[in-house]
This record gives sequence, C-alpha cells and structure tokens, in this order.
Amino acid sequence: MAEATVSEDGNPKKTPISGIPENIKEAEAKSRSTIKGAEAQKEMMCAPRAQLEWGFGGRRKVRDGALLIALFIGGIGAGQFVVSTLIFKDFPFSAQSAVIGMILVAVGKSAAHLVYLGRPARFFRLFMRPRSSWISRGLIAMIILIVSGAAYLAPSVAPWFGITGIPWNTTDAISNVFLWTAIAAAFIVMVYDGFVMNSCKSISSWHTMLLPVMFLTYAIAGGVAMTSLTMIVATGTGNTLGDLVTIDGFLLGAMVALVILYLMNLYTSDLTGKESLHRLLMSRTAIFFIGLALIAGLAVPLALTLVHQTGTLGTIATALLAISAMLELAGDLSVRHSILKAGLHSPVI
Repeated sequence: MAEATVSEDGNPKKTPISGIPENIKEAEAKSRSTIKGAEAQKEMMCAPRAQLEWGFGGRRKVRDGALLIALFIGGIGAGQFVVSTLIFKDFPFSAQSAVIGMILVAVGKSAAHLVYLGRPARFFRLFMRPRSSWISRGLIAMIILIVSGAAYLAPSVAPWFGITGIPWNTTDAISNVFLWTAIAAAFIVMVYDGFVMNSCKSISSWHTMLLPVMFLTYAIAGGVAMTSLTMIVATGTGNTLGDLVTIDGFLLGAMVALVILYLMNLYTSDLTGKESLHRLLMSRTAIFFIGLALIAGLAVPLALTLVHQTGTLGTIATALLAISAMLELAGDLSVRHSILKAGLHSPVI
C-alpha cells in the first residue's frame, strides 16, 4: 500500500527532499561551525598564536604548569649542589645544603615531570634519543647527578644515620671522580632547559642562544640563594656568608645584563618576536615579568645586597639576606613563567 500523502487535518503531507536535513537549525549550526573552523585555521596560518603546551595557562592546566615547576626546581637544585660542593664545600652545613639540592632534583623535578607527562609508564622513552634530543640529554644528566652526587656525599651523610664502613672518604681520588662527574651533570641539568626551548624554531622568543645562558645564570644564582637560606636556618646568622653575598651581587648584575640583551633581541626580531616583547611588557604577563622578575627578583635583591655590604650587621643583616634570597627565587620562577607565557608560534604564511 502507498504511503499516505494527506495529513489528518486534510492538508498535504510534507515529504523530506532527499539530501536536505529535516532540521534546518542543525544544518545552519553545522555551517556556522565549519565557517568558524575555517576562520580559526586561517588565523592560525596568518597570525602568531600562543603556545599552550608548557607552563600554567596551558590546555591541561595544572599538568602543563608542572613543567614550569620542573624547570625551576631542577635549576635551583642543581645550582645548590654545585655551590655547596664546589664553591663553599668547607662551609659549615655545606653537606646538608648539597643534600637538599639533590633532593630537589631527584624528588621535586622527577615528580613534576611525571605529573606533566600524565603517563609515567612512558617516562623511559624520554631517555632513548640522547644523540638528537636535549630532553634525553638533560634527563640522563639528572640520573648521573643523583647517582654520582649520592656516592660523593655518602661518607658525609652515612654517619647521620649511624652507618659506617663507607670504603672511601671525601678526600680520596675516587671521591673526586664522583664529585666532578656530578658537577658536570649538574651544569647540563641547569642549562639543558634553555637548549630545549632554543630548539623550538617556530617560537621566535625561544629560538635564541641567550636562553641557555640565562637559565644557567639564574640556576647558579638560585643555588646561591638556596645555600644562603640553608646556612641561615642552620646557624641562625648570615654573618659568615660575606663571600656568598659578593658572588650573589655579581650574579644579579649578570642577570640584569642578560635580561636587557634578551629584550633587545626581541625588539630587533621578527613580528612574532616583537609581539612576544609586547606580551612581556604590556599584557597580564607584565605583572610577573616586570613586577616579580625585574623589580622583586632583581632590583630589590641588588639594593638589599648593597645595604648588607655597606655595614648593616647582626640580625638585620641576616633578615635582609634571607629576604633577598627568597625574592631571588621568586624572580627566577617568574622569569621562567614569563618567557613561557610570551612564547608565540610564528604564522605559517
């Protein structure tokens, strides 16, 4: 029997035309979505776009932010180990300070990386390309630092737990091998983040050799700050840290010079680099870059260092030194955050 062509009220029954959707609104919505997708793709090809993979504010929120924490903790931890074992190894509590640095790298950096990856079972794959990947080189260096550093510190740390019988001490030749191996690995840990970012050719503000130098300088300065805080907490005074303050002053000056060079490099860069400069100085990122990284993290510590070296003694000097160290650490984190947030992919055309 043929299908009825008249409805119950006597009017002709509408038959859908083949190939045309019955729901016109749905068709219009799909059309608008297609147009918006095409416009977004065109915008991506013709205009700089923010990177949303690294740092807070990325697509995965906290997990992307964990990478920033890994960069920060790994840098200051490796820096603290180097400062405590190479420059101030004869200071009281230098072994404790070196252990804290190693814990930051072994526990803090590793945990942050695992949070960022989201799939810990695949973590081992990051070690598989040391010939071509700075990520692999950096993580391998991290393992070498942990193993060699632990071997070097074992004679000093073992007695804390009542353990005896370590077959070498910190003055033996084998101990020096452990030390210098760990120091070399620590320098790679401090600098490799900058090389990883420098390898991102599509992001103009990252593709510069200034970043490895900046990250190395900030990491050593962070190591000095962490060592200072450790000594102050352990001894209750900063009167014995005059050499640390002097070195910190030179590092702060170097950091100011490097930041200026970095900004000048962006100013003379392509349009994408100039847009990154605008984001650093004129957008919400400026709160972190100018307010925390430059003023709180560089200008104030420089001023406090000068006050400390001009003769302010006793408890006031100790308080100033501690405040300066904490501000430097905040500035280190903020400058890394700002550089990540200002990273823009160059347009395809």
